[in-house]
Amino acid sequence: MDMWKRSPSPEETWSDAEGGNENGEWPVKGVVGEEINPDGTPVYEVRWRDWSRKDGTNTTWQTDSDVRGQVHRWKRKQRSKRNTIAQESLDIEIAWPDDAVHNRFTFLRAQAYEEKKLRRTSIPSAADWDKEIELARRCTDEPDAEDGNATSRLRVRRGDSRSTVSSDSPRPTSVKRTRGGTPLNTPSSSARNVTEYPKKIMTSFSVKSRQANTSAWSPESSSSDVKGGIIFTPPKKPLHGRALLLSNWNRSAKDASAAAIHISDTITDAEIGRLEKFKYVERKYYFDDPDLQSIFEVDKEVFLACTCKRCDRPSRCECQAESEVMNGREHKLYAYHEKLYAFCASQGVEVIECNKYCACGPTCGNRVAQTPRDVPIEIFKTRRCGWGARCTVGLPRGKVLGFYTGRLLRRENVDELPAEHIGYVFDLDGTEIRGQPSPGAKYSVDSYDYGNWTRFVNHSCAPNMKVFSVVFDTIQEVNMPYVAFVALRDIPAGEELTIDYDPIAGEEMAADTGKEKGKMSPTALLCKCSAGQCRGWIKQ
Repeated sequence: MDMWKRSPSPEETWSDAEGGNENGEWPVKGVVGEEINPDGTPVYEVRWRDWSRKDGTNTTWQTDSDVRGQVHRWKRKQRSKRNTIAQESLDIEIAWPDDAVHNRFTFLRAQAYEEKKLRRTSIPSAADWDKEIELARRCTDEPDAEDGNATSRLRVRRGDSRSTVSSDSPRPTSVKRTRGGTPLNTPSSSARNVTEYPKKIMTSFSVKSRQANTSAWSPESSSSDVKGGIIFTPPKKPLHGRALLLSNWNRSAKDASAAAIHISDTITDAEIGRLEKFKYVERKYYFDDPDLQSIFEVDKEVFLACTCKRCDRPSRCECQAESEVMNGREHKLYAYHEKLYAFCASQGVEVIECNKYCACGPTCGNRVAQTPRDVPIEIFKTRRCGWGARCTVGLPRGKVLGFYTGRLLRRENVDELPAEHIGYVFDLDGTEIRGQPSPGAKYSVDSYDYGNWTRFVNHSCAPNMKVFSVVFDTIQEVNMPYVAFVALRDIPAGEELTIDYDPIAGEEMAADTGKEKGKMSPTALLCKCSAGQCRGWIKQ
């Protein structure tokens, strides 16, 4: 351990610095960093207010006892941050550079190792067989998959906006999708790895011989052995194909506290194809460009945060200061009523939800799209449009189901994507006005390699869902909202979920302008939605 012991810091020169009090003391601005020594003791990087070295730096490393008050605030803030990290995922990265062994404990602390370990140990042990078996039974209908038919998508995905509302479908391919059937009894990814034995396994131990005697047990019913009262179960075969997707997707959904994803049992391993490499991302964008991520993750000081204990008056809710959700008399409104979307936001207006810096809690009525999905979704094969998505429970009008996720990229880079990606690109154009220039950078979301169930939602000229733009973990000015999916009407369990890929065309036909009705653009795609109001084609 001495090999990695921290060397003593050089003595600082304080006597020739200005700004101290009569006792030669300087005020502390705050703790800005932390490292864990190999012996487990922490040291803190402290920034001083009125002191600096000749080179301009003004931080030193101090122990807990040196700046106790500042350290207490730092610990409380970091503890909250680590708990949030542990809630999002229990994964731990264990590799570190060979020359950074002395930073191992710091590296693990930054990943919330202790918090994740506590959450992991709260998962029930397989030693409680009866409880585990019953839990496995309840979870047996949790599948998970995606389709690999990118050529059957349409890139008309637009936000609910002054331009075009979009869905998770592509523009220049076809409205057709490739999806799967409808099983409700498929293996569950959230089911524990346990072997189910006959219901009654009565084991008694003799005090003298300490040998186990079993009754109501049939050795032929399992390949497991019973030795000394302990059940030995052979290791399970590695998962592959559809079962592997099911396991990975539901693990990701569970890490995001979301409900299960099901896959119809008519979707076979052979149809899974490239989706085995697809990364399921339930509730956030994926960034492979650090510059874009830094734009999205704005500083705390930039957020408008409310101090409400209960958010019930938007005119007094500080985080709603820039909201344009209003009634006819221009009085501010919340976008939700009793956790359901109220359809009071005009086209092109972004919904602003309470953010992580607001004082209100997670049950606040203005935290809806950010709440984990609480209804199960099934991916299945449709008759004419490939794979589709549906909910296995009934949905009320205004129910928000989730939002479109994937890799965030600049709009100007979309044309550089491989052709198979285009069908999965959703433009974040919810506030753009057709035919008019819009300020600020423009972005799109590509769900070809990263995404969630929304990428399977098909087009319909008479959809049962719509989309709207919403922000809560960034600000409006960065132009990176989420595109949320909401039920337009009550939707029965098992009905396919659809949106209109080109809602502007639908509005024009509803208004009977006659400009596009009956006409088909040379680059348009044939629509196969079979709705009674089908326009017959979809504009690219």
